[in-house]
Amino acid sequence: MRISRHPFPALLLFLLLALPILVATPLRVAGNVATVSPQATQRPQVTPSSLYLPLIMRPDPNVNEWSQHGHDAQRTGYTPQTVPYPWRWRWSWNGPNASGGIAKVTTGGTLPRNVQPVTGGGRVYIAAGVDGVFALSEATGQQLWRRSGIGDVRSTVAYDRDTDTVFAVSATGRLYQLRAQDGAVLAAFATGQSSTLPLPPAVLSDRVLFAMGTAVYAVDKRTMQLRWRYDAGATVAVPPAYSPSRNLVIVATEPDLFVHAINNVDGMRRWRVRPVHAGRRFEDPTEFRFGWPVIADGAGYALIKARLPWQTLWRDWPQTNSGMRQLLTQYPGDQALFALDLDDGSVPFIAHVGHGGYGDNDYLPMGPQPVVKRFPDGREVVYTIIRARHAHDARWDSHFGEMLLDSATVSGLQGGEVRFIAYDYPPGSAAPYLLTDEQPNVTVAGDYLFGAHWEAGFAARILDRSAARGSFGVPITTQRLATVVTSQDNAGACAFSATHYCAGGLENTRFYDFGFYLYYRQGAVYDRYWSEYAVWVVSNENIYFRTADGAIVALTSGAPQSGGGGVPAVAAAALPAPDAAPVAVIPHTAARVWEGRHVTVIGTLQYVFNNGKQVLLGFSNPHRGSFKALIRQAAWERFGGRPETRYRVGQAVRISGVITWYQGDPAIMVTTPEQIEVVEDRWVLGESAPSDQRGGSGAE
Repeated sequence: MRISRHPFPALLLFLLLALPILVATPLRVAGNVATVSPQATQRPQVTPSSLYLPLIMRPDPNVNEWSQHGHDAQRTGYTPQTVPYPWRWRWSWNGPNASGGIAKVTTGGTLPRNVQPVTGGGRVYIAAGVDGVFALSEATGQQLWRRSGIGDVRSTVAYDRDTDTVFAVSATGRLYQLRAQDGAVLAAFATGQSSTLPLPPAVLSDRVLFAMGTAVYAVDKRTMQLRWRYDAGATVAVPPAYSPSRNLVIVATEPDLFVHAINNVDGMRRWRVRPVHAGRRFEDPTEFRFGWPVIADGAGYALIKARLPWQTLWRDWPQTNSGMRQLLTQYPGDQALFALDLDDGSVPFIAHVGHGGYGDNDYLPMGPQPVVKRFPDGREVVYTIIRARHAHDARWDSHFGEMLLDSATVSGLQGGEVRFIAYDYPPGSAAPYLLTDEQPNVTVAGDYLFGAHWEAGFAARILDRSAARGSFGVPITTQRLATVVTSQDNAGACAFSATHYCAGGLENTRFYDFGFYLYYRQGAVYDRYWSEYAVWVVSNENIYFRTADGAIVALTSGAPQSGGGGVPAVAAAALPAPDAAPVAVIPHTAARVWEGRHVTVIGTLQYVFNNGKQVLLGFSNPHRGSFKALIRQAAWERFGGRPETRYRVGQAVRISGVITWYQGDPAIMVTTPEQIEVVEDRWVLGESAPSDQRGGSGAE
């Protein structure tokens, strides 16, 4: 607590000695339910400070429970619980069947982006979009109940042990309170607004905080009555995070790109700032959506990550903190992570963190969110992904990293500076790296560090983070632990086993050495069920890996060869015999329903892009969400070396091949120029277009 900012130190000292309380509460009497609208402000705008009393923490017997998004209302992404290594397979859901095939449960087979499994009362609760909410047995993974009929639940739900209920936010704008035992709807609070963004609720001791549309709401968790409402004046793009020490609620809005601090007593604004560079605009795109604020309450900061454009990927990052500071001072628009003072919203230092995420082909999404770990002495550090170029092009420059929040934690370093964490990937590499356009999402449990990549889940134990370590050349040391991959496609390394464990030769589209697999010889399952998100969650002696294809895997402590069970005995669907030749001519808008069939797709190119690994021919711009053709680098020589020079936006084309999937979109993998025919006469092309339905008039 920063008492120097308050005008009454003598009174404050008296209160510190004589009036300890259990929660930090401003000395202000809350009035009736407040509805607050934003006013024109300067940057930053701070309302008069309230006097805060000391925070005395009551021991929490459920501190290990991952009961809401980000583990807690501060969204730290950290738990002190560790599940002793080695681990064994316990169960899976919405993933493999008993023979390693695909056995999906949800509509569409995946889960909404950013959804994390949460636990409470011996159950695991999962938000599942149009399917509502599932509750599974924590021990077996068997479905206990499903609550449907409450709209599209696209946000992580929250379990509250005080009421033994589950709070779910629907895209329809309603907050539902469900009985944890059976999923019955006990109450609902309607906002009159709606949003398809992931906006998970935050549960406090007496209320639930959530965002919807242009407002933030505080609702009594027992009566479901409104405590206060804050009108932000723009779309609230992120879920609220809560600071217990200041009793503040933090959110961010779009398209104005402001961060707001709200007094949790009455819903009044404390401050509002725009941390991104003045030259950044929502249309860049520069966004907060699909991220969330993270509170480092001991250090006194709110951390907020911004999504930046694809072009920032190509900046060459130095390997020293002084070089990083110089880079981000010279190019302030490349600053992606911001630390904001909880008292006034000011920015105390530059965070040496660049942008990255599950990107490709001129698209970088919101990347990993910061994780805040508090040590026993009260000091806090941030774990995330950092950058420093050392191999190939600028995409080969990401690493696990630790960011300091003060100048006292590590001698010689100050807030915003980073330390490198060694991680042995690719296995055995003399120069390990993570790809910046594939940055994994980070979780920390005790000294265990987890990274959730779209194909695999990484795990390591931090061994030595002493002050002498952390430079690029002398990083913090770790032990690489078992990896979880989507599919084991190297059948020669190990036969399928109910343990889902392979002691060596683990391989999907990349090589991972040893660990667990979900599916067996199923290939890039995530491309068919793409959700653009994966995450690790540790709770109640289980480790959960939510994959990019929407499966949930539960691991627990034990010998890896002794696991097994907990998968549904559903036979894999038989694959149809491959077509010898195209069976239909279809418009590009119909490609999604022709999965696995050999067809000719017709349309006009709207997007042509070479990302250095493949050339993408898109039929819409932006290309995401629609059919595309991909020419991988291995085939470029057949096109004269640069396929993108043969095709241009505006060309009408006919592309033949088998419809497969790429990051959730229908695609054809082109390996020869003969698969692409340029059709100059668009009238003829239009005349050739069949109906959008399989077996319609366009079938040949």
